[in-house]
Amino acid sequence: MSGLPPDTINLVRQKADLAEVVAEKVVLRKQGKNFVGLCPFHNDRKPSFQVSPSKQIYKCFSCGAGGDVLRFVSQMEHLSFAEAVRKLAQRYHVHLPEGSLQQRQVYERKLSHQEKLLDILAMAADFYQHALRSSLGSAARRYLQNRQLSEVTLQKFQVGFAPPGWQSLYEYLVNQKRQPVHLLEEAGLLVARQQGSGHYDRFRHRIMLPIFDLQGRVIGFAGRALGEEQPKYLNSPETELFSKSQVVYGLNFARDAIVKADQVLIVEGYFDVIALHQAGIPQAVAAMGTALTSQQIKTLLRYTESKRLIFNFDGDRAGLKAAERAIEAIEEQARRGEVELRILTIPDGKDADEFLRDHPVGEFQALLNQAPLWLDWQIEQVLSGRDLSRASDFQQAHQAFVQLLAGLGGQWRSLYLHKVAELLSRGNGRLSRDLEEELRRGVRQYRWAKPEQLSPAKGSKLLQSESHLLQIFLHFCEYRREIREALLERELQFSFRPHRDLWQRILELVYGQPELETQEEALLTALRTICAHDEQLNERLSHLLWLDENTRVALMRPRIVVRAAIANMELEIRQKRYRYWTQLWDQAFSEGNTTLAAQYQASIQQEYQAIQTLQRDVQLSVEDMLETPLTEDLL
Repeated sequence: MSGLPPDTINLVRQKADLAEVVAEKVVLRKQGKNFVGLCPFHNDRKPSFQVSPSKQIYKCFSCGAGGDVLRFVSQMEHLSFAEAVRKLAQRYHVHLPEGSLQQRQVYERKLSHQEKLLDILAMAADFYQHALRSSLGSAARRYLQNRQLSEVTLQKFQVGFAPPGWQSLYEYLVNQKRQPVHLLEEAGLLVARQQGSGHYDRFRHRIMLPIFDLQGRVIGFAGRALGEEQPKYLNSPETELFSKSQVVYGLNFARDAIVKADQVLIVEGYFDVIALHQAGIPQAVAAMGTALTSQQIKTLLRYTESKRLIFNFDGDRAGLKAAERAIEAIEEQARRGEVELRILTIPDGKDADEFLRDHPVGEFQALLNQAPLWLDWQIEQVLSGRDLSRASDFQQAHQAFVQLLAGLGGQWRSLYLHKVAELLSRGNGRLSRDLEEELRRGVRQYRWAKPEQLSPAKGSKLLQSESHLLQIFLHFCEYRREIREALLERELQFSFRPHRDLWQRILELVYGQPELETQEEALLTALRTICAHDEQLNERLSHLLWLDENTRVALMRPRIVVRAAIANMELEIRQKRYRYWTQLWDQAFSEGNTTLAAQYQASIQQEYQAIQTLQRDVQLSVEDMLETPLTEDLL
């Protein structure tokens, strides 16, 4: 039992917005009167999770999870029913006077502590605003005037100034306002001295920008240096109230505008946000000086029905890298069509703040309206600075496009294959058709057998299989032709770069001197000689060229090891094909194309049966081990 009166629990249910709560954990898309998304309670591959705002209930039609907002919070955060009620009550400002004395005391102490921190941060914001308008803030005011920020804007964003003294805020809050030092330290305003006793102000000689929660309360600060102090921007540390991986700067001001515009503009800097709001583009927000996190993205997607995000980062090298990192955080959702991601690039490498100082807002709005989809932007980046008449530049662009397009769905992939082929052909129609087919083959090969550096957990079996196959090829010449022909027949390639490099060298030697394939020591000597002149290469390949006792024991039944290794390598490709056909089937089925879905279903079944067979081959049974004699060379 929760120990809470039913009326109070019902009040919490009424106040809490289920869609709002769920959207913090799940990316939701509007579908009629409801919202849909991937279920957070199981490994959901296609949206089977629905939220009904009118009924205030959720339901997964795959795993069966369902309930109201209290049930969701309880399940999602592993809380008891009472803890879920209290968490939502705190969020939606529902007073809970009930419960045992001990429960009330714990809850009230936590609330009281947070309220005290909020009060202290509010007082600090007032202090910084007063300092900005005092004689100490003259240089800061000039700086803000040069940025063309109005008084109305400064007051709206509560911009202030931290004086240069080591204890200016300390004197005000501790000596005058009698606030406890430990609370100021917990709020991130004071820093304990490393030597001796006492504290000093964290922020000194900086423009102060309060950071707000969604209720508009100050939970931290960002301080912009006025001089050459480093860092240029200093944020509050992580506190009970402030976590920079979850907060989005300016969202409290932008929330309603995002809903109205059905888009969110994500810029790089705090002053970009402020300048855009002043110019009449209030759907702008910024991350907290780092790449966007998945939690921040989920928060933003709550407010745009079409899930339209527009990234605008500086045009310099650092800005381009920031854009690429931001794209990585949301690329998979963009590829699946769950998010409409666009990239806004301002001419001459300017940021939004700089551009608005020299151009009317209409020009910025035009750039915003014309912002290309993230894929078009990345295509532009691939071509930027490359001369396609040069063979090396052409080849680099070609390979970059193959990797870029490999993860796209069917219709999008066909559209962009055609577009990229036209760009590479530079208007030559016949060449464009040939290039499109070549790109298509490259994408297919990359999707099914692309080399990749797997994590130890996923790649350990494949890595071991490839290592064993190469070791047997090198040290047991009677298996060489069998291994080479099996790899050729099944169109297999090594996934790990050191293995690919070694295999390429082996093939070059064998094709140049066919007799080496039957001469064990001659081939090994040739490879060892090559590695002796390359210390880095020798270090990567030594475990393949020289066998230790443990490896010799592992290879005591070469034929079984070869069979399992070949099967494991093919299994990797078959599994990729299976995922590929399944993705196409999902798309065709969702579009109502049952004929095409049936064709994909046949391919899925074929790959599934092959995978089952290969998985049996990969597993070396005890019976196989007992029936297969040991290799005499290793006895």
